[in-house]
Amino acid sequence: MKKFADIVEQVKELSLQEKEDLHDILDHILADDRRKEILQNHKESLAELKSGKLKFSSNPEALLKAINKE
Repeated sequence: MKKFADIVEQVKELSLQEKEDLHDILDHILADDRRKEILQNHKESLAELKSGKLKFSSNPEALLKAINKE
C-alpha cells in the first residue's frame, strides 16, 4: 500500500485537468461516505430507540443534564 505522502507527490505531477477530475471524484466519494455514515447513525439511533436507551426532551435543562452525564 502506498503512503499518503507518495500519493500526494503523484497528484502534484498530474495535469490541471487530471487534478480537477480527481477533485470531482473525491467530492463524490466523500459525499457517498458521508451518506453511509448518516445511514449508520440513523440505524444506531433506531436501535437505541427500540431498546429504550434513546430519550427525547424539549426541556433544555434536562438536555444539558443528559449531555453532562455522558
